[in-house]
Amino acid sequence: MKFIDAHTHPFREYYESPYKVSQDWLSQDMEKLFAVGTCRGDSVEVIELAKKDPERIHPVIGIHPTEATGKQDGEFLERIITKDVVAIGEFGLDYHYDDSPSKEIQKESFISQLKVAQKHKIVAMLHLRDSLEDAYEIFSKPEYRDVKFVLHSFSGDVEYARKCLKLPNVYFSISGVITFKNATELNEAVSILPVDRITCETDTPYLAPVPMRGKPNISPYVRYVYEHIAKMKNMPLEDFVKQIRKNIKTIYGV
Repeated sequence: MKFIDAHTHPFREYYESPYKVSQDWLSQDMEKLFAVGTCRGDSVEVIELAKKDPERIHPVIGIHPTEATGKQDGEFLERIITKDVVAIGEFGLDYHYDDSPSKEIQKESFISQLKVAQKHKIVAMLHLRDSLEDAYEIFSKPEYRDVKFVLHSFSGDVEYARKCLKLPNVYFSISGVITFKNATELNEAVSILPVDRITCETDTPYLAPVPMRGKPNISPYVRYVYEHIAKMKNMPLEDFVKQIRKNIKTIYGV
């Protein structure tokens, strides 16, 4: 079996040679990596990285909400986007830190990047932290019903999951957080998600799953996320892996 990591960060910020590291990960029962940008610099990086292995590394470009500057974020992405980019992300809203850009600037950035995804008919990959309701107000609008949304490292409860499931264009990317002992609400939420609305991710180098908690995360650890959810859904692991591969094709077209 080979696994897909739907959200990872192989940047020079963390690794001396992102290409070498990504090839090492791919050699460890990995089928594909979705390399996700968080700022202008590493969005350019992931485009260049993916050119070296276009069948297995897919670039996602975006400006993280804590880096948001407003509508110029979308304008920047429009300048660098290529035909290989499969999604805009990670962008969204993050109200966790007091020193983050204002809510107004974050929302302006959110909408400007969302419109790039909509224009190019690609996925919008959302980072949402302490901001679920404000984000829902935006992505649930009928004018964005033609955009596929992926909620990166989904953190909502059952009530929020049910609300999002009413929108047929919303999908849920589940990280290693689901394996944490205190992730009761998340496990309850994921238990009601249909398996055709799920992807699995690591958010490397963050959020290492149990039993690797406390270590730097790597993409091959996504296996533990697959195993946890497959057990929860009472599915053979091989069948769940096949389903996630099908979901990736449906969502991203790769």
